[in-house]
Amino acid sequence: MGFLGALPARFRRERVLIVGCGDVGGRVVRELGHGRRVQVLALTSSPARVAALRAQGVRPLVGDLDRPATLARLAGLATRVLHLAPPPSQGLPDWRQDPRTRALVRALARRTAPATFVYGSTSGVYGDRQGAWVDEASPLSPQTPRAWRRADAESQVHWYGRRQGVRTTVLRIPGIYAPDRPGGTPRERLLRGTPALRPEDDVYTSHIHADDL
Repeated sequence: MGFLGALPARFRRERVLIVGCGDVGGRVVRELGHGRRVQVLALTSSPARVAALRAQGVRPLVGDLDRPATLARLAGLATRVLHLAPPPSQGLPDWRQDPRTRALVRALARRTAPATFVYGSTSGVYGDRQGAWVDEASPLSPQTPRAWRRADAESQVHWYGRRQGVRTTVLRIPGIYAPDRPGGTPRERLLRGTPALRPEDDVYTSHIHADDL
């Protein structure tokens, strides 16, 4: 029996916190909405998004990863955390570090930890492998500031998990596509006459449909 099963029925509802509730986060909300024992919470830095999140059945929490003092209410609030927020792209004292993930895990560490923490990273942390295959065990080789910050965020997530006894999962997400996302699907781009590589110039690339995330 899990820790929720040991509680009275009224307390057994899972509480999933989504940090970075954009397109992919919204798809997760729709998937979780099919169940009856899940309450979805979403952190947003924009008060203007509160009404839209509520309309999706989400409990909005206004807070800013760039202002750690606004994150205090997150501690002990969720049983599961999905972290999809990207690192900042400018104004960093150290371009290799992600202060947003650091602020999040520090806020969560102040009270009872969630059971699981999932972080959406990028396959860019592998660097340019010159066409070679990679898997979860392949060494990281970040070659851009963005990839370095993602690799740093992964390390912080794993450190948080070890320190707090939280099961952590890192998803190294490749290019995302979907009919309702900018750019559409590869088939739609071909139908529009978008230029394509010649077979002899083509290479393997890694993509995933947004709904498969």
